[in-house]
Amino acid sequence: MIIDYQSAALIIVDVQNDFCPAYISGGKSYPEGSLAVAAGGDVCAPLNAVAKEFAERNGKVIATQDWHPKNHASFASGHPGKKVGDFIDLGSAQSQVLWPDHCIQGSEGARFHDRLNLDPANLIIRKGSNPLLDSYSAFFENDRQTTTGLDGYLKAFSISTVFLGGLATDYCVFYTAMDAMRLRYKTYVFTDAVRGVDYPKGSVEQVLSAMKVAGIGMITTSDILQN
Repeated sequence: MIIDYQSAALIIVDVQNDFCPAYISGGKSYPEGSLAVAAGGDVCAPLNAVAKEFAERNGKVIATQDWHPKNHASFASGHPGKKVGDFIDLGSAQSQVLWPDHCIQGSEGARFHDRLNLDPANLIIRKGSNPLLDSYSAFFENDRQTTTGLDGYLKAFSISTVFLGGLATDYCVFYTAMDAMRLRYKTYVFTDAVRGVDYPKGSVEQVLSAMKVAGIGMITTSDILQN
């Protein structure tokens, strides 16, 4: 696959400790995250490889980071009588799933996975800081109107193509990819560099199908690293 790197960006979505199983890195043990995605840490190696490629060829590398206040409305702990996995209405464009407390600002769980190399990153976008509103997409909060600033950044550098990897396939990766298409970026997802929650059951398969229908390209990191 031939890429014009100067007009392309890699977006690394939410590769944070709270979304990953327990692991050991640099002699330190990291416990299982409160919202761990099966094999979530496995996305680090392929993403590191493509991030290095983008940096060496003058492409842009952006990482996103869930960054919630302690009282965030998406936490089941703040809704008496509700439990993790329940859906509620927060006045967003979509129903809100209630999650365990996760990615709290400044916490170990909010930190990027220790094996993710952020040296190539040009920009880190923190999202989900509004206590009353979640933010799955790297482009918009869940009201579908409040922007994160990412679109403006990409347009300022004449980026026309984006490549995505990270966590989780059926939430933040999916919404970011769909918004990228809506904003008229040519969009690709690295299927070997994403992992899903699969809640409700079957959601990963559902969003992969929806992304294909929307015209989002499904490729692997080897498709660009072989060139």
